[in-house]
Amino acid sequence: MNEFEVKHIPDDFLVRESVAVRHTPKESATHRLYLLRKCGYTTMEIVRAIAAAAGTTESSIGYCGLKDEDGVTEQLISTPLAVSLPTSDEADVGTGGRWYTTQHYGFTNTPLRVGQMEGNSFKVVLRNVEPEHATGFFSRKKINFMFLNYFDTQRFGVPNGPHLTHLVGAAMLEGRWDDARKILMELNSPESKLAADWAGPSRDFFFQLDERVTSFYPAAHASFAWNEHLAELATAAAGACVRRITVDGISFTYVTESAAAARVLAEAHELPTTKYRFDGGALARSASVRATVAQTVIEVDDRADDEYFPRRKRVELSFFLPSGTYATAAIRQLAAQVS
Repeated sequence: MNEFEVKHIPDDFLVRESVAVRHTPKESATHRLYLLRKCGYTTMEIVRAIAAAAGTTESSIGYCGLKDEDGVTEQLISTPLAVSLPTSDEADVGTGGRWYTTQHYGFTNTPLRVGQMEGNSFKVVLRNVEPEHATGFFSRKKINFMFLNYFDTQRFGVPNGPHLTHLVGAAMLEGRWDDARKILMELNSPESKLAADWAGPSRDFFFQLDERVTSFYPAAHASFAWNEHLAELATAAAGACVRRITVDGISFTYVTESAAAARVLAEAHELPTTKYRFDGGALARSASVRATVAQTVIEVDDRADDEYFPRRKRVELSFFLPSGTYATAAIRQLAAQVS
């Protein structure tokens, strides 16, 4: 499979969240809206930092979805009307090139909630592209692309760390709280240090976190099981047009052409999954479904010599994906189809 280089530098991976919100006059509003731009932070990590700086609770900062730390991302956040955040157009770049800015976006009567957004727009630079692919496969202005809708590796860990959040979730669901905290400590995530510093009972550690953070780990466990179900479906429906790879310790079964993805779609357009939510210290479960296949139109914006990889090309792509669909999973499967 082609070894495209993705996220070589943060500006190679730009994400803009798409969410429609109702604005209201300040006089009748209950919440403020801000546009959060960030680089080098997970959404959960930066929300924790913003809440601490503003002297409010983490749960009072609303957001619609989780954005990667290894890219430049834009999303809306909400705060209670009484909580005003400092705004700036210029980022204060910190250690390791990490930064964020908040810009006032308006007022509303409804705090943002997880799952509210419609999707994300992406502008991605592929590097280390072979010249024949830049002038061949990527010579088209638009690419109608279908791919398997896997939860990608971000669901299971952070860059440069073990991808085991699904095992944290499994231990939590089985009541093995010490095991859950021990695994979390090993993940090199922002929450790992919090887990290592905790001196009380392990169960109490998870229940004192923002409920959205606590819910993430059982959700990762459900995501891992759903991926396995999709891999079985792809193997049965796509026949010889599959390719199995392992990324960060997580296995995927991809299809090598959009027509094979269409066969998977025809076999089953969605698969069941379980949603988990911690509310008031209690775990709530609900049945849900997730689409097996996603489709998008990729616009090829630019092809040029790659300044980082000699004798190779870089290609810039723009596309939109619905909420919960991973651009990195799409690009990896695009590479399989280029091959």
